[in-house]
Amino acid sequence: MMPGTIAERRAETVTVEATSPIDVRNLTGAERAVALYASDMPNGRRHYTKKQFTAWILQGAERLGTAEMRRLALYLRGWQVLNGTGLVTEQIQARHEQRFPRSFRLVRAGQGGALTVSVYGMTKAALARNGKVALDGDCPCDGTGWVMLWGDDPDASGEIMCPVHRRAEINAYRRTMLAAR
Repeated sequence: MMPGTIAERRAETVTVEATSPIDVRNLTGAERAVALYASDMPNGRRHYTKKQFTAWILQGAERLGTAEMRRLALYLRGWQVLNGTGLVTEQIQARHEQRFPRSFRLVRAGQGGALTVSVYGMTKAALARNGKVALDGDCPCDGTGWVMLWGDDPDASGEIMCPVHRRAEINAYRRTMLAAR
């Protein structure tokens, strides 16, 4: 589970060492969101600068450690991919809620992470990791790569590619469709 956040701390009190070995540009969007979630970022809606978001990202990344932050980011992306297609299993949802019990905070962390991606971009190494996903639980495809969808009408039933196990094929198809425009 994520470390608890300290509600009394103010944004002005967060300091980051100038010699920090973590470069924000070398973090994926999900890694930045996880780091922000684990940081002292306030929960309230206020406008913060990109420098402040960067400081919180570095703080959260240092608090979690690189390996744990990346592991949690893979699970977050796995949940996001399944959630976007309405395929989240109860087991995956339960584990997601254990990791990130404050959904509003996770949304705010995702927004802050996206801000820094748009401002600073990502290194090639981060871009290579950016689409990777992992699941901590049963995938709706049961490892087959296909998810059966049942409709009221038998003719409306069919299979779709698993958004987790067939991610590369789905992305390749999307690139082909975009290039054809």
